[in-house]
Amino acid sequence: MIDNVELTLSPSELENSGDMKEDVYTLLKRMIMKREFTPNERLDAYEIAKQLNTSRTPVRDALNKLDAEGFIKTFPRKGTFVTGIYKQDLIHLFQYREMNELYALELGFEKLCVQTAKFELEIAKWDEMLKAEEYDGTLIMESDVLFHKHIVHSTDNPIMINLFENVNCHVHIARGYYLQDTQRMLEASQEHKAILNNLLDKNKAGAKAALKQHLDNTLDGLLKMIAIYKIF
Repeated sequence: MIDNVELTLSPSELENSGDMKEDVYTLLKRMIMKREFTPNERLDAYEIAKQLNTSRTPVRDALNKLDAEGFIKTFPRKGTFVTGIYKQDLIHLFQYREMNELYALELGFEKLCVQTAKFELEIAKWDEMLKAEEYDGTLIMESDVLFHKHIVHSTDNPIMINLFENVNCHVHIARGYYLQDTQRMLEASQEHKAILNNLLDKNKAGAKAALKQHLDNTLDGLLKMIAIYKIF
């Protein structure tokens, strides 16, 4: 585990919703997901409160919530650290994603076949961004999340949707490591198009096979990145 690095937090980054605890929670969670706090980095509640110009109470409350969700881990007499995502964690996460998303596609297939415009929009965003010499990896990631969210939301099942959101947050952290791999982004775009084409053809088996292939390829890419960076 590494020592806490200098933070660059500013009160202006808070949402200012009127609920300081929720605003601090949202900010810290967003920073973890964008890897502005890196895996295994130590978080200091006092330092965070000082930089955000707030008391330690909303910071402690936010950290407790993040701990309960698995984004951080507090060790007695050692401190609070951002949770790392390891090889076995990713395998387990993607086993769940496959179970959830393939069943969601099965359950919501008829609805998805008439909502293909949503997928076409996200694919068009990817194609447009990838034309540029440099692209914003965060926007690519957000578009990818929306593509998969459409599949799960088609079920109208609040439990499946909520579980997907929770799991996807953890995948989101690791996914950031290959966002600048243009080749992988091009491959992922083609995989999304394969899912869409099968929906347009009303080919359920084909759409499920394309989705499974995409999830398998994404997991494989993430595992390779973990092996390269060796920072988890």
